Formats: sequence, C-alpha cells, structure tokens
Amino acid sequence: MSSTTLLLLCSLGVVIPSLVCGEMFTALLHMEGLVELEEQLVQHLKSYIRKEEERLGELKKFLASAENAQSLPRNEPREHLYHPTNALAVIMRYHSGWDQKLSEYVYQDNSHDLMSAVALEKYRFPSKEDYSGAVTAIIRLQDAYKISPRNLTQSILGERQAIKVTTRICFEIGREAYYLENYWHTKEWMLECLRKMDEENDYEDVSLPEIYDFLAFSEYKVGNLRKAMQYTKDILQSDPTHERALRNLNFFSEQMKEDPEAFNRVVTEQTRNVYPETLGYEELCREAKPIPKENHHKMVCFYFTHKNNPRLILRPIKVEVAHLKPRIWIFKKFLSETEMARLRELAVPKLKRATARNWKTGEFEPADYRISKSGWLSEDDDESTDIVHRINNRIDDSTGLSMATAEDLQVVNYGIGGHYEPHYDFARKNEDAFSRLGWGNRISTLLIYMSNVTLGGATVFTESGGRIIPYNGDAVYWWNLKRSGEGDMRTRHAACPVLVGTKWVCNKWIHEAGQEFRRPCSLNKNQ
Repeated sequence: MSSTTLLLLCSLGVVIPSLVCGEMFTALLHMEGLVELEEQLVQHLKSYIRKEEERLGELKKFLASAENAQSLPRNEPREHLYHPTNALAVIMRYHSGWDQKLSEYVYQDNSHDLMSAVALEKYRFPSKEDYSGAVTAIIRLQDAYKISPRNLTQSILGERQAIKVTTRICFEIGREAYYLENYWHTKEWMLECLRKMDEENDYEDVSLPEIYDFLAFSEYKVGNLRKAMQYTKDILQSDPTHERALRNLNFFSEQMKEDPEAFNRVVTEQTRNVYPETLGYEELCREAKPIPKENHHKMVCFYFTHKNNPRLILRPIKVEVAHLKPRIWIFKKFLSETEMARLRELAVPKLKRATARNWKTGEFEPADYRISKSGWLSEDDDESTDIVHRINNRIDDSTGLSMATAEDLQVVNYGIGGHYEPHYDFARKNEDAFSRLGWGNRISTLLIYMSNVTLGGATVFTESGGRIIPYNGDAVYWWNLKRSGEGDMRTRHAACPVLVGTKWVCNKWIHEAGQEFRRPCSLNKNQ
C-alpha cells in the first residue's frame, strides 16, 4: 500500500507513540506520526541504496579490469601467459578478485539496518482496514461535496494543494472502490487513469488492459452495456487470448439478446442506494438553507448573564442566535486557546475509536457512520480535575443546569473524511434511556469546537435546515428535550465530513435528573 494514497488529503506532522492497529484512518491525530516515520524510513533507504551503489561500484571496477585483461590474450592465450607478470595477474584476479572480492561484495548484506528499522516500526504501519477506510473516506467526500477525481487530485482545496497524484494512485483508489462494490466511483477513477495517460503521459506501472478490465465490468454494473462491450473489445485487441474478457464478451452478448434495448441505454448519473435523508444531509453540508426574511431581525447577538449569575456579571457569555426552531445558541469564544490545548493534551492518550449507540441492543459500538476517535475527561482524574472542574462550572453558569448528572467531557478528533451521520443525542421512547447512568435522558447538548476546519466539518440539523460552521473556541448549545420530557425531533443533526484540515470537538451531554427546579417540566407535551 502506498502511504501517499493514504495521506492524499492530509496536512500532517507529529509523532504519536501509541496507535490502535487498523483504526488509524479514524483520527488525523494518529496519522500525523506517519509523516515523520516515513522521513526516518527514507533516510534508512537512502543509506541502503548508497551502500549498494558503493558495493556495485566495486564490482563494476573488478568487472572492467577482468574484461580488459580478457581482451588481451584471446588470440594467443598460452603465449600471453609466458610472461611471468601476466601469469601473476591472472592468479591475482582469481585470488583477490573472483574469490575475495566476490565473497566480500556479492554476499555483502546491506539490508540489515533498513529491514531492522522497518521491522521495529511496522506496528505503526497503516493496515488493510486503514487503506479501505481511507478510500471509503475519499469516496464519501466525493459524494458529499460533489467533487470529481480530477478536481480532488488537481485543485487547491482551502489553500491546500494536493500532491501530484499519479496514475497508479488513481488506479489503486478505483480498484479499492471496485472491491467495495462501488462501481460508479470505480468507473470515475479508472477514467481519470486514462486521462492521465493521455494528457500527462503518466503510465506508472499500470497497463491499459487492466484499466479496461475494471471499466468494462463497472460500466456493466451501472447499466452501460454498450460501453462495457467496447472496453472488453479493447482488451481483446491488445490480448486476443484474455480469458476473462472472452467470457465477459460472451456474457454481455447474451445480455444484449435478452434485452436488446439495454445496448442503447446510457446511464450518465450515479444512482445511489441511500436514504433520502442522506441526500438532504449532504446538500446541507454543501450549502446552508437561506434564513426566511421574516426571521432576520431575530438572528441577533447579545451578552448573557443567566439571571444575573454573579460569575457572569463581569464576564458575560457572548451569545449568537444561530437558529430559532429548535433554538440553537452559539457561545462565542467559550474556551481559551490555553484551555483547548490542555484538553487535547489530556485526551491524546485516551483516544479510542468512537462508538455509537446500537438502537437494537442499547450497546455502544464502532460504526461506519461515525468516523472519529474520542476520549473522556473527568473531574475524578487527578490530572484533569482542575481544568474539567473549571469548564464544568462555566457550563453550569451558561446553561443554568446542574453538572452533577452530566456525562464527562468527551474530546473527539475526526479522521480522513471524518463525519457522524444524522442522529439524535437523546434516547427515543423505544430505546433504553441511558439506564446504566440512572440519570434519565439527555436533556441538552453543548458542543465545543476546538479547531477551525479549513473546508467541511459543519454541524447540520437535518430536520430544520440549521447549519453551524466550526470556529475555534465556540460552543453550540441546544435542548434535546422539550419541557414535557418529549424528545425534540427537530434536533436531529450530523457532523459533515471533514474535506480539508483537522477537526477537534468537545461534547458535554447533560441529563434530566437533578434539573427539576432548574428547568421545570410542563404537562403540555408540545412544549
């Protein structure tokens, strides 16, 4: 696997000592060490090549001297040996050359240092799961942001220029998409291979028949039988004995007989087998819905002291109204740079693959629709107690809710194309409402952004059309439950895929228990 493929969209740079095998793609933090590791391996490889060149140089010098000596006595070898120094020279070549030099340089193994370094660091190498996960992430980014392979590999995205993406890399992405049974994207990436071969004369270790082979079956799977047959014929033109192409051509011919109209059918747009909500979610990720004019005057900013809380009188919370129904507030600059750096530092050793709640079992488990790593910080931990206590007090002051029945701070780092598909933070009626905690349902959510995201990574509310852009230090706050205790279905939300950059967030989920006098209940289920 090429590390270039895996690092296609990443801006990286720090070594991280501990990695979870097979989950590197789920957090950019744990991929950053790959860059410095590759720099070290490059130095080992350079050293190996230098030693090999020196070894081969010595062998070439001996070969030149042997060839030169051989050219002299070919006509009269015996007479040549009559001269004593000539005879000595032949003996010396055998003694110090064919014997000693070959023993020294042919059997010399310069690979030990290189292979030892590789073996020592191999536990940090991306796995097959990382490879598939990275390709899946690139495909997800294409779908979510409507980006073609050419734009993805050649464009400057958010002031980040992609490295030179070779035909081989495009081929590997297309092939992996094929194995994932994503035939539309297989077709797109194989066509990009053909374009690179034609326009850039880039034939790096990829043959046309290989590309045509993937294109033929992918075109067939998306419904373009004519193109499938043409690509198959292109294979046979260069290799008339290609067994699979011969079988496929017969198969396609039979398909055409069964359905003659299929030959002229042309499919020009991707048909995706996804929920309609997914398409709406991706549309929101690309562009916000306009705010109705009648609500413009309500989208305001103000200072908030929450019933004249003494701690907020001198330092009130800066609030921006981001959405009305449901009510979504943004607490501006809620955390300082120093606080965020400390939270990230404390969370790094604790980061594990983020889980999502299985609505059938009630258990939390890894899921393809949530790509990130998370770690929990508690007031009970000696190392984090001071900063977590300070932040909890600030959340208490800002929301007016007790932190006694709130979950620990969850710090999250998103990976390549990191996202979290549409979900509710609260448990619905048919689900187990966090019984293991004994605090009832999640009454509200505070989501703190701990990094700017160059492109992508917005938080979108799929039912109401709300869209929040991450800004470093800002916190987004909303009520998950109505005053009646009913879940507010308008709070269904998602984290859009990170297109360029890295995304750090911190979550705080506050539960019902202990809030009875802070947020009194209502008997009206609609309130």
